[in-house]
Amino acid sequence: MNIQDKINQLESFIKTLPIIDHHCHNVIDKQPNIELPLAFVLSEGDSINNPLFLNQLKSTLIFKRSIKDIYKFYYGKDFIEDQEENGEIDENIIEHEINMKRNEIGTDNIMRAVFTRSNIEAIILDDSLKFSINSVELPLKSNSWHSQFTKVYKVIRLETLLEKSLIDAKINGMSFFVWKSYIEKLFRDTIDNPIDDVKVIGLKSIVAYRCGLGVENPSIQKVLEEFEKVINEIQINNNNNNNNNNNININNSTGNIVTTMNQTNYRIENKTIINFFIHIAMGVSSTLSRPMPIQIHTGFGDSDLSLELSSPLLLKPLIESYPNVPIVLLHCSYPFFREAGFLSWVYPNVYVDIGLAIPFLSISGMKNSIQSMLELAPIDKIIYSSDSHYIPELFYLGSIWARNIIFKVLSKSLKNNEITLKESKEFAFKIFKTNCLNLYKL
Repeated sequence: MNIQDKINQLESFIKTLPIIDHHCHNVIDKQPNIELPLAFVLSEGDSINNPLFLNQLKSTLIFKRSIKDIYKFYYGKDFIEDQEENGEIDENIIEHEINMKRNEIGTDNIMRAVFTRSNIEAIILDDSLKFSINSVELPLKSNSWHSQFTKVYKVIRLETLLEKSLIDAKINGMSFFVWKSYIEKLFRDTIDNPIDDVKVIGLKSIVAYRCGLGVENPSIQKVLEEFEKVINEIQINNNNNNNNNNNININNSTGNIVTTMNQTNYRIENKTIINFFIHIAMGVSSTLSRPMPIQIHTGFGDSDLSLELSSPLLLKPLIESYPNVPIVLLHCSYPFFREAGFLSWVYPNVYVDIGLAIPFLSISGMKNSIQSMLELAPIDKIIYSSDSHYIPELFYLGSIWARNIIFKVLSKSLKNNEITLKESKEFAFKIFKTNCLNLYKL
């Protein structure tokens, strides 16, 4: 078999692989008269109320590529340039036609088509991502809704659980040590007894967004002092006309689990408290017969992030403190993809996820990131995801471009005689499915 035949065989194999989406979020429950601009969805910029910025984002390569991909998904053909004046594509017309088709088909049928065409066998949801327009939170589809289309698992976002525990502590006047017992039990109970029927198989942290990846192990005295500051910061909503604002009872000597119905919102940004809880969660996970993997946001994101504090190299002390707890560096750690590859090469408990980098970079950016990471990273530690959020089509875009890029990278190694055809197929299958199955013991 000549090299071109091998490459063609590899391409066909990768195109039809069943996949597991290792990290994604819930789809928005579409509301009447609300159409999210694709330029907004295909970026991390806050452009929803900024027409100039929104228009600028239409000049990104991901937008130029993806709007054509989505049109072809719906209409089964390319948008014909010569139908437009001067042979140019009018993207406003394309987006209008996409929205017409979306409204005609409906979210359920779109999702079904996306998962069928993408051959997605299972997804792992982080269901804590919220979406608001002008301070109005839009509802998201439930985890059980997603389970109509594929097998669904989920991860617990640590910061969300921490915020709930602190509000409970404020409402019930918990002392620091009662709160400490409470949050440890809350953590274990949330894993063992999820509020829905979706199995919890891992943890998730967005510590990069809140205080950076330099996770420290603070002293109890320092945590106690910062706990008092945080409790004083929390403002409780005491609207007695709201039936949801019900105080809760707790045994202050035991910290028994309770349910908070109060609608108070609180965003934790205190580095000491966040770092303290991460160590609690990692410590509990490390004692389990099968330690739970933790997904950690690394690299790029929205404007809420300090990029200089999101390098995965800052996680070295945490990685070394819990050598039996698998740590998954999300988003290829872009632009720190070589650093991510290095960490997965030198630490047995470090893995790398490729979502968001694919499909949110240009084609050359996606290829360069994966190829550079694989200069060192073991294939057995690379995991596919889409980081899909808000709209179903991102599941599709993640799938088609991950397949495309993984094919390009592996075919190059095949041409260079680094790997055989059999090995290239095995590597692709690992990235898209078996590495995830093995990591989460599915």
